[in-house]
Amino acid sequence: MVPAVLTELCRRTLTAARLDALPAGLRRRPDLEPLRYAVALADGDKRATGRQRYLGTLATNVARLERLEAYLAAAHAAGLKLMLVKGALLVRTHYGDPGARPMADVDLVCPPEMLARAVEVGRALGFALVEPEPFRGARDAVHDVKLVGGGVTIELHHRLWHELRIAREVAPLLDRARPIAYGETSAWAPDDADHLYLVCVHAATHGFIGNALWLTDAALLVAGAATPPWARAQALADAAHGRVALAAARDQLRLALPWLALDGDERPAPLRRAIIRRMTPWLHRGEIELGAWPSRLVRPLLFDRTRDLGSWALEKLAMWRAQ
Repeated sequence: MVPAVLTELCRRTLTAARLDALPAGLRRRPDLEPLRYAVALADGDKRATGRQRYLGTLATNVARLERLEAYLAAAHAAGLKLMLVKGALLVRTHYGDPGARPMADVDLVCPPEMLARAVEVGRALGFALVEPEPFRGARDAVHDVKLVGGGVTIELHHRLWHELRIAREVAPLLDRARPIAYGETSAWAPDDADHLYLVCVHAATHGFIGNALWLTDAALLVAGAATPPWARAQALADAAHGRVALAAARDQLRLALPWLALDGDERPAPLRRAIIRRMTPWLHRGEIELGAWPSRLVRPLLFDRTRDLGSWALEKLAMWRAQ
């Protein structure tokens, strides 16, 4: 894979003016720097800052995606249905330039019944299985299996998440997935509304301090959807006890990207969401600067059923002690 011009969707949606108008905390985030450079470069500005970080992202992503293609080809040959989500998919379908969208790892959704075979496919390609920490397994807090090899980490998600008591089964999303061409092989891609729901709720489970690219991922999913996806994403959240998490994510999107067309129900937990909105300038500094504690402060505010908060807190205390 070689560097590509940003997609027309990306250039139209994530303009230099809009990225320059991000709140100050986000503008300083290093994870957004490659995208800002790629957008400036696409506009002909070769003197823009961020070139070294962009080139570093480009080099690592090219190697990562080549390794991923080999894994997907082997998985396809083995009859496995693996669904790409987040950066590994969107860098090709929505961004277009592998240097524009940093990734820490590659996320694949895997049916639980295919997990053992997916691990064996990885091992045959030289990947090593990284066992989850025992304290997580003891509390049923494992939602993925990690394969590591050649500087690449593949996370096989057999559950969507383990936080906030939100429904985590992957089968409904896999049932609606569609096959797509992916480089020299093929993969499965989620429905646009499913993907938007996943991106937003995943950001909520990290207290909105994880990778800031979730904001631009969501913007591109909204802008690129064939039909408006937010109402369908909200229906998923309603059924999964994730209404507050999704509504809080929508608040974050509006604060960061006020030009983004969003609709939806504003009723869930207005006071708790107002508290999170007040915290937003601080949260924008991100996990690298702040550490994990802000996430632990935000998550208790995101439960649909507040009666779940007590059991969650006891579970977390037990895990932290074991850790």
